[in-house]
Amino acid sequence: MTTPTIQALILAGGQGSRLWPLSRAQSPKQFLALDGDDSMLDATAKRLQPLIAADAITVISSESTARGHGYAALQQFATILEPVARNTAPAIAVAALKFALLKQDPVLVVLPSDHVITNVPAFHTQLQLAVEAANTGKLVTFGIVPTRPDTGFGYIKTDVNGGAAVRPVLQFKEKPDLATAEQFLRDGGYFWNSGMFVWKASAILNAVAQTLPAMQLALDKITADVASGQTFDQALRANFWASPSISIDHGVLEKTDNLFLIPADIGWSDAGTWDAVYEITQKDKDGNASRGNAVMIDCKNTLVRSEKRFVAVVGLEDVTVVETADAVLVSKHGHSQKVKQVVDTLAARGSTEHHEHLTVNRPWGSYTVLEEAPGFKLKRIEVAPNGRLSLQSHKHRSEHWVVVRGKALVTRGPSNTVLSENESTFIPAGVKHRLENIGEEPLQIIEVQVGSYVGEDDIERYDDQYGRTIEK
Repeated sequence: MTTPTIQALILAGGQGSRLWPLSRAQSPKQFLALDGDDSMLDATAKRLQPLIAADAITVISSESTARGHGYAALQQFATILEPVARNTAPAIAVAALKFALLKQDPVLVVLPSDHVITNVPAFHTQLQLAVEAANTGKLVTFGIVPTRPDTGFGYIKTDVNGGAAVRPVLQFKEKPDLATAEQFLRDGGYFWNSGMFVWKASAILNAVAQTLPAMQLALDKITADVASGQTFDQALRANFWASPSISIDHGVLEKTDNLFLIPADIGWSDAGTWDAVYEITQKDKDGNASRGNAVMIDCKNTLVRSEKRFVAVVGLEDVTVVETADAVLVSKHGHSQKVKQVVDTLAARGSTEHHEHLTVNRPWGSYTVLEEAPGFKLKRIEVAPNGRLSLQSHKHRSEHWVVVRGKALVTRGPSNTVLSENESTFIPAGVKHRLENIGEEPLQIIEVQVGSYVGEDDIERYDDQYGRTIEK
């Protein structure tokens, strides 16, 4: 199973908006630890071993993610980086094409990066069965055996009388209302759509050619550019924007007669809502679960997650409380699907709380906004050893830097200066400057920005080792 004929594709492009305020556009749930100490991406990769080796895993993400919060996480994997978001059909199709252009036709195990599977041995057994079916040319999906009439999942229908381990798919069903979901369970033969697939690269490319001509046109252009001498990444960047934005389910699988389902009872959860996180979290005798600095008194069936401050919850039942440095969510169980409406409202208001945390990860380290008001912003900046910010300037603000830990090399105009603990410098507006950690420990500085505008987009980059010469 660790031969090059089997490859894993892990999709890591989602935002996880129903897990706000912990999951945000700039720090989505696949890079967070929701179940245990590993991030969901790392847990997904580890779950494949020893059946699929780490060097046979490709993560599909975005260029912006690779230059931001996900930079460190993605360094351990081969990657395909989408220049723009176009849903799962284009992501899977271009990954299959990359292998085809290398004259390879592996079985591709396609997995979301943000699911939880607790019965790993059962998952391995089903995975081996799926690989065997895929080797015969079948497109295979895992259907999760439903445990309740859930309205948050799409369903897949198979023959209710068919007891085969690999069953033909008869129909996809959109997320139903409660009455319909209850009927699905009574009828039998319905499974939750897991978004996990196994197929040969050639099989999914053939299906795309037959069902999604707009995607095939984009693939043909990528192929032609590679044949003319461009690298795959160059061809992808030039042509991916023309791909249709559509899921693999709607774009391809609902239209093919070559899709088969393996029923999977593997302790699966999409961990897509706080209700789902509560279900997979270890609880005490009163059904309470907590993480972080929290105390619950006279509570039942309550989830509390504290990221920064102490949280006390008294006399609540069937409630989720999630605290971050800049936001608090309180939600009654059964309503967590509506958290996305909060994110939509924040976006409509032009707020930032849906987009990023007060602590923002960058390829070189991170920064935390300590305070902000008209005319100034106060930050704590941490630069990893060998980390280096871009050579940049700002039009509307000046910056004052005070080193509180470590050793910094500061470029200020034409001069370079080494600063140690308790030393400082001043960067006037318009002056090119750069900060670099030349020590062996993390560099920490306090930055005071002063000016008429202190937004993060007031930046012009001239040189950057992480490729961020245009976007902020």
